Amino acid sequence: MNEDSSDAYIFTLPTAPSGSWEQLTRNEQAWIEFIRIISCGSDPSITPARVRALRELLDST
Repeated sequence: MNEDSSDAYIFTLPTAPSGSWEQLTRNEQAWIEFIRIISCGSDPSITPARVRALRELLDST
């Protein structure tokens, strides 16, 4: 990709926590619950389109 590409996104896939639910911070637990609520209980796969949509949603507030 070159510098002129406006769709050039680099992101890393999150890894699963290596501990129990209780070892997560309250903020991490809240984010996981939020994502599960808005995805109707599923764990959606990460795609560039979904990353862009989430960024647009969060940047608009």
